[in-house]
Amino acid sequence: MIVQRAQIPAVLWTLVIASSCLAPASSFSQFSFDQFIGIDKVLHLTLYFGFFILWFLSSDNWTIPKKRNLLLVSILFGVLIEVLQKHMGLGRSYDIADIAANIVGSLIGWFSAQFVKDKLPLIKKYLPFVSKLYR
Repeated sequence: MIVQRAQIPAVLWTLVIASSCLAPASSFSQFSFDQFIGIDKVLHLTLYFGFFILWFLSSDNWTIPKKRNLLLVSILFGVLIEVLQKHMGLGRSYDIADIAANIVGSLIGWFSAQFVKDKLPLIKKYLPFVSKLYR
């Protein structure tokens, strides 16, 4: 598969999620996100919102079934990352609330993707995601 220029941000974001979520717990300081009233869940929500939006923006020909498939991939990726955290023995923990936050982020991406694509002039004007049709 050849990665198109518009897909580069989505691929990089996917790699950031995978590498940060699957890094050994010892690579992080003793800081606990739980000290900040669940900011960990906000982080998960944001990561998967970004995942969905960046993949959505990387293509111009979205139909409802393709968009639904992207939602499914986003959700399954979030579940897979949590399952891998549990079974890889890296000191990371499996958390059903993290999966829920991943799903909520993906759903927010689903519902807001077209708005982001249509309404934000910064994306249309300066970023490489959008085809010539939108310029």
